[in-house]
Order: sequence, then structure tokens, then C-alpha cells
Amino acid sequence: MAVGTIAKQVLTDIANAIRTQSGGTDTYLPSEMAAAVLALDGAKAGTPYQAPATSGTGVISDAVFDGIADAIRAQNGLSETYRPSEMAPAILALSWDTGVKIRALLLADGTLEFNYRDGRSSDVPGAVILEAWEVDPAGYSSAGSRPWDDDKLSVTRAVIDEDMEESGLESAAYLFHGCENLVEVTGFGHLVTVTNMNQMFVSCGSLETIRADNFYAHVESGALMFSGCRRLVGERGYVPEQTDDHLNLHFETTGVLTHTDGSEDEREWFRCFLYDDGELMLTAATEPEAGRTLVSSGRLCANARYNSVGYQPWYDHRHDVEAVTIAADMAIYDHVNTNYWLYGHGEVTEVTGMGNLNGVREMQHTFNSCDGITEIDLSGLDPSSLEDLAYTFGGCGSLVTIWADADWALPSSGVSGFQTFYQCTSLVGGAGTTYASSRAGYQYMRIDGVGGAGYLTAK
Repeated sequence: MAVGTIAKQVLTDIANAIRTQSGGTDTYLPSEMAAAVLALDGAKAGTPYQAPATSGTGVISDAVFDGIADAIRAQNGLSETYRPSEMAPAILALSWDTGVKIRALLLADGTLEFNYRDGRSSDVPGAVILEAWEVDPAGYSSAGSRPWDDDKLSVTRAVIDEDMEESGLESAAYLFHGCENLVEVTGFGHLVTVTNMNQMFVSCGSLETIRADNFYAHVESGALMFSGCRRLVGERGYVPEQTDDHLNLHFETTGVLTHTDGSEDEREWFRCFLYDDGELMLTAATEPEAGRTLVSSGRLCANARYNSVGYQPWYDHRHDVEAVTIAADMAIYDHVNTNYWLYGHGEVTEVTGMGNLNGVREMQHTFNSCDGITEIDLSGLDPSSLEDLAYTFGGCGSLVTIWADADWALPSSGVSGFQTFYQCTSLVGGAGTTYASSRAGYQYMRIDGVGGAGYLTAK
């Protein structure tokens, strides 16, 4: 262990700096100083004792100063090195976030946590606080005025602590605007004092879930609150429209909220794996196939009523998709909607496994603009629950044949579908019926020649 000679005044200055910060009167052995620095928290006990100047020198182990330097770095979060003579000024320069205020904390795991308390702390187990900002109770007039705006892409989860109920936060407008990687919000019901939620979640394209025990806030405005939240699904399967607002902050059939405990969560999730050979696999399996190279992966809600283009996890790689396989294990889901699944996937030439889907209700735009597909096999798919066939095959200009079971029959009521076969100019039914723009509605989704003209061919 290396030792060296040091002026006693250096140690006196360090001890005085510690007492200045703590407001204490304790004296410290050199070996106790590192622990004393680590114990500083901004609270001052009283009037600090300041030792008079000293003279002379002493022999001190380097480990003592290494420990003090480590303690200073632990407090200020810097990576600086310190000479013994620089340690007292460094201790005096320490500052702490104290006082009761609203804070936003960015944690090392990607959580953005909001709380209201005296001092900087987190309720998240094992939290490591990377950044902290004071939140203006009046809120912000733009996304760029938030102090955490430069870090928004680091946010993957948001937690709103219970003490926010006492915070007096008036506006949550723009609070998560542009947090493109945000997946889940918990504790949303604690925002009881907020009246303005305008553009709160704009462009949160990865957001799936907003959790709350309940929600009783008296929100007065929430314009464009969910614009761009294409993956957000309430516990009943509702996906917000681009113009939906605070009136959809509930748990019913048109609500975007999910109970925290999951006791009423009706959502069921499947996985989407796009491999480098161009195959897109939709499956209940949670892991990709061994030995294959992934291009993209993610999950979707089987029974969600998705309502726009671009929500799919693989969407940015849609032009890499050449074949789509709906795995046999997808049959475990009782209710599936396929809205927009393959919209604009012009390179797809093959789709297999449609018969593995149960309880299909909505097929809006499912194959829209898949102009590389020449045939689609619907055999095994039970049509009895179908409700919405709007533009299901719209723009499939190369589609020639749609196979179905011989006993295929749409429900006698409760089904609709504007322009189901829009511009399917190559389509021919099993009995020879050819496409006509006057025969583009859902009524023609029947076996050709069974009850009239249709575009399906019995398999």
C-alpha cells in the first residue's frame, strides 16, 4: 500500500468542507472521510464547525484519498480525477436536488418516472437515476419546451407514482409527445389534478398499454391526444382513432385504458418474426425459430381493432416480406381481427395458414395492394363471425383465385364491406364470374354460382 507525505491543512480543508455541507460539528479521521462524503444528502444539521488552519505534514496512505475521490464521484456523477488539494473544493461544489417538487426521472432501464416529494428518489425497484428534471406544474406549451425532450427516444416505459395525486400538476399536454419507443404507461390514474392533455401521446408509435387502477380526473381538453398511437390497445381491444381525445380515457368498449392488475384485460398477443429469407411468421410462440436470422420482430394484439397503416412491428421492412405463414398455433386465439395486416405488401407472393385463424371478425384492408399475390387460400377459415370486409382485397390486381371451403357462407346479417374487391381486375370465380367494378362489395365474397355470382372458388 503506497503512502505519502501530505500537508495537514489539506485534510483540515476536506473535513471543513464535509462539515459545511452537512452543517455538522463532527471530527473525522482520514479513514472516515470517504464515508462522510457518501453520507452527504444536502440536509444541514445546523451551524457547521470550521477547524482553524493547521501546519505541518503527515504520512497518509494513497487508499484514503482514492476512497475520498471515489465518494466525490459517486455524489456528483462525474468521472473527474482529483488531487488531494482539489478535494475540498469538489466537496463544496456538490449540490443536491432537495425540496418538495414534481420531478421527472430518467432511469437506466429506460423508465421515465414522475413523482412529487422531498428529494430525488425513485419507487422503481433497483432504480439507477441517470437524469432528473423539475417539472413545471403549469405544464408545457410545446414538446420542445420539456426539459427531457433531448432524451425522449431513450424512454421505453413511463411510471406515474401515487404521490403525483398531490402534485397540483395542471397540464400534461405534450408530456410524452414524440416518445417513439415508449411501450407502456403505468399509474396513469394518479394524474387526478390534470385538466389539459392536448397532444399528450402524439407520435408514440410503439405505445401498447396505458394502465390505471381507475381514472377520475376532470380533464377538459385532450385534442389529438393519441395521434400516431397506432399500436395502442385498450383492454377491450379498442384502438384509438387519430382524432380521439380525453373522452376515450376509460375501460369500456371505446376506451384506451387497461386495469393495472389485468383482471379485465381481454387482449391476447401473438408474435411476428420476419426472417432474412423473406418469410414473415405470425405465431403464438414467444421465441423465433433456432438457426434463422431475424430482420424484425415484435408483437400484435390478436383481437385489437387496428385502424390504420403502419402499426405492424415489421412495417419498415414490409418490402422485404415475400411469404407470410400463419402458424398452426394461432388457432389458440378465439377472436382475431386482421385489419391492415398486409396493406401495401407488394412483394408478397404467398400467404398460407389463413385457416388457422378462429373467430375472425374484421378484415379491413387485410390484403390491400398486395399486387404480387395470384391466389389466396381461405379454406378452413370459418366465415360465420365476419363483420367487416371493407377493402379486404382492394387493389390486388394480380389476384386470380380465392379458394374457400365448399360450404362457405357469410352471416345472414351483421356483415358489411365497402369495395371488398376494389380493382381486383384479374379475379375470376370458380364458375367463371369475372371482375366488374359494379360487383366489388362484400356480397360477392361467396362461392361462385352458389346463390349467385361470386368470386370464391370451392376447394
